[in-house]
Amino acid sequence: MFSPSPTRVVASVFLGLLALSVSADSAAPTTAPASSTNASLQLLPGRTLTIPFAEMPPTFYAVEQKKDVKAQMTVFLPSNYEPGGRFPLLIFLNGGDGGVGNELGVARSLSQGKDFVCVSMPLFKAAAYKPGQTNAGIGYVMVAEDGRRMWPFFKTMLAKVEELVPNIDPGHRILGGFSNGAHATAALLDESDGEIARRFSAFMFVEGGGKLKHYELLKGKPFLMVSSNSKSFPRAQQIRDAAKAAGAKGTMVFEDVSKHDFPVAAYPAVREWLRGPAME
Repeated sequence: MFSPSPTRVVASVFLGLLALSVSADSAAPTTAPASSTNASLQLLPGRTLTIPFAEMPPTFYAVEQKKDVKAQMTVFLPSNYEPGGRFPLLIFLNGGDGGVGNELGVARSLSQGKDFVCVSMPLFKAAAYKPGQTNAGIGYVMVAEDGRRMWPFFKTMLAKVEELVPNIDPGHRILGGFSNGAHATAALLDESDGEIARRFSAFMFVEGGGKLKHYELLKGKPFLMVSSNSKSFPRAQQIRDAAKAAGAKGTMVFEDVSKHDFPVAAYPAVREWLRGPAME
């Protein structure tokens, strides 16, 4: 089992509207302005930090729900956090409209609240997107155009994470998501000029990500594909096999619940991947 050292998933036709449960924070959230530095915050074990980005355009959630909700990011420090340690980063993007940027339930459950710095970020759609319509091929499912627009905002948020928590392990950073979160991960890989592949060491697709074009970016990296439906499992296999053919260290987790889901029953196997292959 991995422990920090001081030295050291499917078919794109599904929309993924299932809302995933969110765990209660073990410590009261601390809201920090986007201009804050880590020196102005106490980085304590179990603390949740919420960072607003009021200058960013409306998120997918704000557009889809027609709500005036500003972009924000939430960072959770593990229960065994200490300034002298090195901690891997786990960013998990939620399905559907992505939420408001405070949905840490899945990441915290997968990490069991320890060892990993967990981050929730919202999704952003291309400017042409209109709820209920398809504009220039841009509908509800996250596509390349969305990833192209999202990348500068994601990059800004990622820089803020690195500024606030300076002891994140640069060699172990995992990015993934469920359904539209997986599609967003694929779009970011394709539309960041290779920078996402350079910045992250492992990737996780849960019931999504089938629109990925540049599988070669996964070469040499641990890659996890999670499927929850026997009907979409063949497509999940195709995605995993394409990643392996491109040189990725591909793993498949299949927990059939006969619907588009990230079932809790799959969590133990995903945890094994997080603390095993993803840490290699």
